[in-house]
Order: sequence, then structure tokens, then C-alpha cells
Amino acid sequence: MPTKHIDDETWRKVEKEAVKATISTKRSIKETEMLRWLILKGLDEISEEDYAEMVKHKK
Repeated sequence: MPTKHIDDETWRKVEKEAVKATISTKRSIKETEMLRWLILKGLDEISEEDYAEMVKHKK
């Protein structure tokens, strides 16, 4: 699996989502699995307008 750096703040959000998913489903959800789901969901949902907005707020 390719490895990329994920900043600490973002990783904490992934961890929190994994905990929420574990509680919601009553099944253990690993952080790496949650990260994959979040990436795939984001790829389905993101638009060109989202890119423009992110670039505008990037510093």
C-alpha cells in the first residue's frame, strides 16, 4: 500500500469517524478502513466548485 503523510489534525478526525462507525455498526472499524471509505466517498462527492473553494482558502 502506498504511504502518504496525513497531518495529525486530519488523522484525529479519521480516528473519531472510526469510533463513530464502530459504535453505530457495533462492529470494529479500523482507522485505515475508515480512511479508505472517506476517500472513496469524497471522490464520489467532490466537484470542480469544491476545488475552486479549497484553492481560494488555501494558504
